[in-house]
Amino acid sequence: MNILIMAAGAVGGYFGSVLSTSNDVTFVARGEHLRKIQECGLSVKSVTSGNFVCWSKAYKEPPSEYRADLAIFCVKDYQNDEASEIMANSISDNTTILTLQNGLGSGEFLSQKFGSEKVVLGAAYVEASKGEPGEIFEHGGVCRITFGKQSDLQDGRIKELANIFESSNIDFTVSENIHDSLWQKLVFISALSGMTCITKSTFREVMNNPSTRNITISLVRETASVASEIVSNFSKDTVQNTIDYLETHKNDLVSSMHQDMLSGRPMEINAINGAVSREGKTLGIPTPINDMIASCLSLQDARARK
Repeated sequence: MNILIMAAGAVGGYFGSVLSTSNDVTFVARGEHLRKIQECGLSVKSVTSGNFVCWSKAYKEPPSEYRADLAIFCVKDYQNDEASEIMANSISDNTTILTLQNGLGSGEFLSQKFGSEKVVLGAAYVEASKGEPGEIFEHGGVCRITFGKQSDLQDGRIKELANIFESSNIDFTVSENIHDSLWQKLVFISALSGMTCITKSTFREVMNNPSTRNITISLVRETASVASEIVSNFSKDTVQNTIDYLETHKNDLVSSMHQDMLSGRPMEINAINGAVSREGKTLGIPTPINDMIASCLSLQDARARK
């Protein structure tokens, strides 16, 4: 199975390396990270999967003749245009594209580019980070991919994905309602990413301070109120489950958007808190916390994009 990983960051680097044990994986990367992978392999230090070096091929752009059976889309939302152009020649009529991008919008974007029949919606649940160039850390805890079909026409692609992950010992769930699953994750990540970024603090600090903890809980409820209007029969236990998980794992949770902010990189604010804010306005649902976070962080995001 030829699997293209777009790109070899924390999520793509970890899951791509695990998939390489039973598949022909090709990474797309750039800069010093790409050079290190090409010269020394991708070093994975994982609580879940152990420590190993992945020697899969890596390129800035896949060779012109390369065709992927599966492309896993893990780039940040602000990289969508560039990433879709890089992968375009590698996509055939038989390619399945699994998007694991945070937030909302990647499914629609990829469907417009490549056709909705190819695009499977998914979410990655993993505590992972990039270390030095050529190095990925997976920190333990929940380590799972959830995915589901956009229509019954994708039943065959869903079965094939399940077989791929099962053969590579990747924990996965096939969601009967993928939009419910994606909004459940957005409830979680809007709180984790939004609050760590707006406070420039670790999540442990956020939850140990009574004022910011209360805001975090209100933010969870706010995002869930939007989800409940968009997703039929949205999971009623999402709010309490999310609050319990955030509280239980507050010492270990790390947001990639927070890491991007601290490094002066662009942020996925438009796909996370900004997306909740936009959907709320469309539905007439007040989202003052998401509005504030998206508006304030847009200033630093704009500076980073320049």
